Amino acid sequence: MSVRRSHPSLPTSPKTVASVASAALLDYPFSAAESDIIEFRLDGLVPQLSKVKEVLLKLKNSPLQTLITARCNNEGGAGGDNELTIEQRSQLIKGLAPLATFVDIELANYEIMGEAAEYAQSMNSLVIASFHDFKRTPDADVLRDKINQATDSGADIAKIAVYHNCVEDIFSCAKVLQESQSIAVSIMGMGPLAPTSRLLYAQLGSVLNYGYLGDKPTAPGQWPSRLLHEAISKTTPF
Repeated sequence: MSVRRSHPSLPTSPKTVASVASAALLDYPFSAAESDIIEFRLDGLVPQLSKVKEVLLKLKNSPLQTLITARCNNEGGAGGDNELTIEQRSQLIKGLAPLATFVDIELANYEIMGEAAEYAQSMNSLVIASFHDFKRTPDADVLRDKINQATDSGADIAKIAVYHNCVEDIFSCAKVLQESQSIAVSIMGMGPLAPTSRLLYAQLGSVLNYGYLGDKPTAPGQWPSRLLHEAISKTTPF
């Protein structure tokens, strides 16, 4: 099993992530009062990459941290008919990793995108290995296995985003979050039960907790980032 990497930016308490998936938000007045980290969904921002780079450079000298990811359609990406290839996504990651605090790569593609992950870490970025299930919540043993896979891959953070169909799904994720792990863990729910679950998971130590900017969520059940940020700061014991 890989040894956990020491890094000054590795979260030790719950952080709020505000997602940017459209060009209209690149001019948003990002504020530390609204989130801790700004996520740029590169698959939806390809025509504006020069602007993305400009914003990343600007934020590098601010209190806010930044996160980049480039997803295919079945990972929740925005490519549509112009879906990015593995190579294109790897090149996007490598091109902007030196400017980002975090890089998110889907666990299923982590091996094939391993060169991009290693390069990001060599540029002092923290790498997130993420797992998504947009239809259900796997049982706790599967969630533990995904966390172990992320650890073995050499990632710095394991992220799990799953669809909640019932309260028992929340119990499974909450149980896993309360267990001792050898890697930092982020868990979030999607769907009608997501708003309740997302605040609960932050209270239980989920290190990355996603909200949205503007008027359109980037995943079902997201909070507006400002509200989530305020709720976490008032309710978490960290």
